Order: sequence, then structure tokens, then C-alpha cells
Amino acid sequence: MKLVALGLGLLCALLFTAVAWAEPNEADRATARALALEGHAALTKKDYGTAADRFGRADALVHAPTLVVDWARALQGLGRFVEAQEKYELVLREGVDSAAPKSWLHALEDAKKELDALKPRLAWVTVILRDPPEATVKIDGVLVPPAAVGVKRAADPGFPKVTVTAPGYESFEQTLTVGPGEEKSLEVALKKLPEVAAPVATSPEDVYRPRKKNQTRRMASYVLLAGGGVALATGGVFGGLFLNKRSQLASECLGDSCPSSSRSKITTYHAYGDISGVALGVGVAAVGTGLVLLLTEPKAEETGSAGVRVHPLLGPLVGAEGTF
Repeated sequence: MKLVALGLGLLCALLFTAVAWAEPNEADRATARALALEGHAALTKKDYGTAADRFGRADALVHAPTLVVDWARALQGLGRFVEAQEKYELVLREGVDSAAPKSWLHALEDAKKELDALKPRLAWVTVILRDPPEATVKIDGVLVPPAAVGVKRAADPGFPKVTVTAPGYESFEQTLTVGPGEEKSLEVALKKLPEVAAPVATSPEDVYRPRKKNQTRRMASYVLLAGGGVALATGGVFGGLFLNKRSQLASECLGDSCPSSSRSKITTYHAYGDISGVALGVGVAAVGTGLVLLLTEPKAEETGSAGVRVHPLLGPLVGAEGTF
């Protein structure tokens, strides 16, 4: 029994402390009175923004039905009918004790009258979702609970903005024009966004393909090298014959004077020179072109591909050989 009594005593002490903490102090009351006076002055001047701010602050310090009713009047002046309605409803829900100050009793009566006059002025908006049914709906930036979608929703008269969003769909936004006491219904079916194709997996071969050797190019280079080698060899042979004829003519002629018997040798001498010069020129050009084609050929990057090695042929024949 002693433990029970002790526990009840501690509980009462805690409750008393909580009530004491919740009770506004003198400074809060003084501040609330000053704010209420500023609010009344602003309300008289129809400065509804300042009035709503001052009455809201005062009620946060000292909650009283008189402050809430004046706060609702300021909100009503701002055209925020839905919030004003909730303030009047709050006063009615909380009620006022018969022993309360007369100002509080008058505030309760004013709340009933002004609420009845305000209700017909509320606007109503119904948002009906066709697709998708689980979309998010907002009116003037305020989220509409799923339970309130598809039924009448109280709104301030004027130009409420309805936004509807859903993942994978285009957003919808529309501003309505709703007068006091008017009802508007809006059906919304969002459009699906185009599906983005998933990136196709690519193999390393698709990303990078090494260049393969060109067989035609390779064969052309070897043909040029071989042909150039033959031309160089021909030029060398005819060059030797040219020099041999020159030495023969040198023994038969005296300076530039040659006997008539040497005419055929002179003709052959010039022919050998011309053939040697042309063959050497063609050979050099062919070998040079073949080497350029062969040396600038793209290298094969696959393992096991054939390699190419070029060896110059030195000796009587000039050319190149390759290993495949």
C-alpha cells in the first residue's frame, strides 16, 4: 500500500509540474496582449496580413477563443477561407465553459455565426484520376490525401492550381477559376513518358575491331618489289653492256672521230644506255612504291597472325623477299 501511495504521489507531482510548464508566464501574457492590440489595429485598417501574423503569434503564447476568432477574421480577409473555417471549427470543438469570461462566450457565439456565413462562400474542387489512379495530387501546393481524391475538396475561391504527378508519366498542371460557393470538377489522365531503351551490351569486338591486313595491298607490294627488282637487275645488266661497248669504242675511236665500221657499235652503245637508264628508273620507282605499301600496312593485332619480314637481296639481283 505504501508503494501504491508513493507511486500516486509521484504521478500527481509529475502532472502538476507538466501543468505548471504548460501555463504561460506573465511575460508571455504581456506579449500576447501587446500582439493582440497590434492585431486589432491592423484588422481595423484592413491590413489582414499583419493582423493574421499578430493574432497567430499571440495565440501561440496564450491560447484563447477570442484570439482564434480574430485570427480567423484576418484569414478570411486574405481570402484564405479554408483556414478561416478551420479556426472557427476549432473554437466550436474546444467549446467554452459557462464560467469563462464573457469575452470568451461572445467569441464562441461569433464563431458559430461567422462560420455559418462563411461556409456558403467556400469553393469546392474535385480531382478525378483516370490514369494512373495512384498519382500524387496537390492543390495550391498542398498535398491532397488519397482518401480525398475523387471527392469534393474545399478550396479558396479564386485560381487554385492543380498539379498531378506520377513516376513514369508527364506532369499535369492546370489553374482553375472557381468563384465563392462554386464547384469545379477536373478529370486527369496522365500521359506515359516514352520508355528509354536499355543500353545494348556490347562485346569488346563490337567496341573495337583491329584492322586486318589487306591481301590485295600485300600482293601489290610484292609484285612491285619483284618487278622493281627485275627492272633494277635489267638496268644493271644493260648498264654493264653499255660500259663494255664504251670501252670497245674508246679503243677504236680517236676522240669523237670513229670509223664507219663502228656505227653499229655506236647505235648499240646508245641503245644499251637508254635501256639501262629507263630500267633503273622504273626499278627504283617500283621498289620504292612496294616498300611504302609494305611498311605502311596495318599490323595485325590478333594472336597467331602471320608476320611479315622484309629482307633486301644483295648481289647480282636487287629485290626483297617476304615470309608469311
